[in-house]
Amino acid sequence: MTSTPLAVTFADGADHPAVHATLASLPKHYRHAGPGAGAVTAVTTLAALRTALDARPSGILLTAATADSAGTVRELAERAHAAGIPVVVAGPWALDPAVTAVAGTLDVEGASLIEVTATVPPGRTSADVLLDQLALLRTAIAPARAVEVTQADGHGHLARAQVGDVPVHLSAAVSGLGTRRARLDVLGPAVQWRLTFADPATAAPATVVRTDAEGEHLFPTVYESAYRAAWRHLHAAVTGGAVPPYSLHDLADDLALLAP
Repeated sequence: MTSTPLAVTFADGADHPAVHATLASLPKHYRHAGPGAGAVTAVTTLAALRTALDARPSGILLTAATADSAGTVRELAERAHAAGIPVVVAGPWALDPAVTAVAGTLDVEGASLIEVTATVPPGRTSADVLLDQLALLRTAIAPARAVEVTQADGHGHLARAQVGDVPVHLSAAVSGLGTRRARLDVLGPAVQWRLTFADPATAAPATVVRTDAEGEHLFPTVYESAYRAAWRHLHAAVTGGAVPPYSLHDLADDLALLAP
């Protein structure tokens, strides 16, 4: 793995102070640079992603997943794969270090129910928020299936799905206070898991609690946002060939679950 920081360029509104603050905390990984082949690029839309692929950067960070055509995303994923360009899809919860730390260890086989709840600010559609919830399920436990939206409006949504044979309830409420919080609960008769994600604006870390017959067990806390972790995953993909925890192919698969 190279020790030289990767150059970073921005497209389509991805350049803003919060991004620079994140990159400043990763000085061994990144440095700002002007446009040019070989740099990694941050984009905010699929249109900008398509343009970025034409420029052949060494890697791309898609700063947020939005509900779009699964076919379009899959086409872009195939283009990126053929060109050898890793693409990491960022989001508010899926790449949080608390998730990646327990992925594969959650006791789901004995679970009776999985719940994913969220409080979000106005501005994103229910489909966008549901996509973030499906991404969280995929990285923390496994891909969902049989997604059915039972209610969706300007106040939030309700949906159901399954992970394996375990039923999943997904819900979100829009808050006029502008807060963004989420919680993932894996509920079973013997063991329960609770992952809690605070509003990123508070800089509070996510927490993981396992409850069993011996009581509650709080897992070690990692003070890092999901967005900063996404930049680390991109660096690992570009310099070491690591597979992104949530890629364009994953996004396409989750979008297909939401298709009517």
